[in-house]
Amino acid sequence: MKKQLVVGIAAALLGCSSGAFAEGGGALYHTADHGLTKTPPSEWNNCGGIDGGPITAGPQAPRDIDSKAGTNTNLFRTSNKAEEMNLCNIHYHWNAEHKSAEFSTPVDTGNEHTGWAIVAPASTDAHYREEHDIGGEGHEIGLILGDTIEVHWVHTSCNVNYEELDPSNGLGNCLTEVCANPQLRVMTQVFEVVDHDADVDTMEEAMSHVDARVVYTGSTTGPSYNNDHCSPYQVTWDVKKTTATIDAHALVEWSHEKGEHAHGVRELVTRSNLLSPIKTDARRGHDGHTKRKH
Repeated sequence: MKKQLVVGIAAALLGCSSGAFAEGGGALYHTADHGLTKTPPSEWNNCGGIDGGPITAGPQAPRDIDSKAGTNTNLFRTSNKAEEMNLCNIHYHWNAEHKSAEFSTPVDTGNEHTGWAIVAPASTDAHYREEHDIGGEGHEIGLILGDTIEVHWVHTSCNVNYEELDPSNGLGNCLTEVCANPQLRVMTQVFEVVDHDADVDTMEEAMSHVDARVVYTGSTTGPSYNNDHCSPYQVTWDVKKTTATIDAHALVEWSHEKGEHAHGVRELVTRSNLLSPIKTDARRGHDGHTKRKH
């Protein structure tokens, strides 16, 4: 039986890991990506500061993971290793939200998918992309061959079983009625979508942790937030610096089964006072999953 979640609690998750709503009452304002924030809309462009006051938002994401600089002092403890947590959600973005040397080609789509790529896409024209969508007519997923995607495997400290969860709940699957304030860790890798000879042919457990990656404290992402409108939620990010290819057919099959499609991209966070300092890279065999053989 699929787990039944309280709608209000599920909506309030979207990234909190250490008490985003622990300070008592106050109105909750809805964001376009179905998140919630206590920051009233009149203050969204100040990231918690009022009339140019000090930043009160916690560290944000996504970021250029090749840069370790950051001065945000609203730090929180990183989560447990992913192998000690439970997978609760998988989703992907057209174009990478994070930036690194291997995915640093800017792609201006003219909409919420503007981000970073391994190589420039064949086209950003909406009509062309609709005609060549790999999902097929009437089942479009927002991708064409050669696109770059960033895949997020979200892990929670709550006791959930991914196989029993309803995909339509999204990140609401990362908590339960008795575990409403979990730690979250997002394992992340960037892929090029190809139709043959792919490195990865599954979405369920695609990331092998054998190369250097960056672990840092940040926030939820998505196009509702930017350098001026901050996310109030806390996430430990674990981003692989190397890229791989992913099989288009497997991606389509999984997307149709789960009712998924390419998500929008949050602009790169560049303000130092919105970024946490990165202390070190995570290296091979440390702080991650067992190597997956292809």
